[in-house]
Amino acid sequence: MMLNESNRRYFAYARHALVSALQMLRVRDSATVLIPEFICRDVLASLHAVGAEPHFYAIDDQLQPQAGQTLPPAAALMVVNYFGFPADITRARSLMASPPAPIIEDNAHGWLSADQHGTPLGSRTQVGITSIRKTIRLPDGAYLQWNAGDTLDIGTLEPQLPPRTTSLSLSFRLRHSVAQLDAHSPIALMPVARNAVRLIRRTSGRNAMEEHPTDEWQLPAARSAHRESMRIIKQVDHVAEVVRRRELFLRCSTFADKFAIERPFVDLPLHVSPQGFPFFGDTAHVGAFCRMVRRSRCGEVIRWPALPSRSSLPTSSRLRTLHLVNFLV
Repeated sequence: MMLNESNRRYFAYARHALVSALQMLRVRDSATVLIPEFICRDVLASLHAVGAEPHFYAIDDQLQPQAGQTLPPAAALMVVNYFGFPADITRARSLMASPPAPIIEDNAHGWLSADQHGTPLGSRTQVGITSIRKTIRLPDGAYLQWNAGDTLDIGTLEPQLPPRTTSLSLSFRLRHSVAQLDAHSPIALMPVARNAVRLIRRTSGRNAMEEHPTDEWQLPAARSAHRESMRIIKQVDHVAEVVRRRELFLRCSTFADKFAIERPFVDLPLHVSPQGFPFFGDTAHVGAFCRMVRRSRCGEVIRWPALPSRSSLPTSSRLRTLHLVNFLV
């Protein structure tokens, strides 16, 4: 990982990187930003930070911009590489009014992934954001990347923030320790630890899963990535990590075929490094599929995303049943 790249800035979270991307594109107060209706609610906090307003556009069941819609004029359009699979940027451009808005490539899920031409995701438009912590276990870690262009306001960029050196949180240290033990244990320890934490939350009158509704309008306080995050990133064997993820995806695909589980991505393109294995949870044998995934230790089955309160995603949308086998270790 080259920390001195002139067209990259590292942050604690992709939300901070997105704020800088919006500022570089001169998105101002009350401007409209086009974002998918199927999106994590914390994206809205970045828009809130610059005073922009979201306008949601439709996504199909293959997690691509819905064909046939006409998008209104806007200051920027965000396209998402869901789970490390490339968004169809050409289609997204074709849906925009004239003149087309600049595109922000949301690559929160796609570190180490590339499109069919081998172009790294997050680098295909004027500005892109990538969240490394969504791919490997880190205290934090994300970056903004941009391509030179006359329309970018480079003057809004601040110098690279120095890494934080504060003590790591107890929760991260515990998760990291359990993950290391789990990797060498014949028994899957991570699910046991997660279930224990959720039981403690329920018995204390809280939700089993942590919920942070304030994420929709409030950015995390820490802006610079932690020193430990940068240390871990430098040590990652990129080739081995991509191979690991692709092997897990193919194993999950075999299980999905066995139980007739439908999913948005049937094929695994050559250069894709999947964040996980997304699948629809509305099929008859989903329980058996999930049990096999857990027994095979492919990853944790989670629901994604926590939708914004203002999302226009129809209540009948199949995307609301989407689950993910998360390959995070």
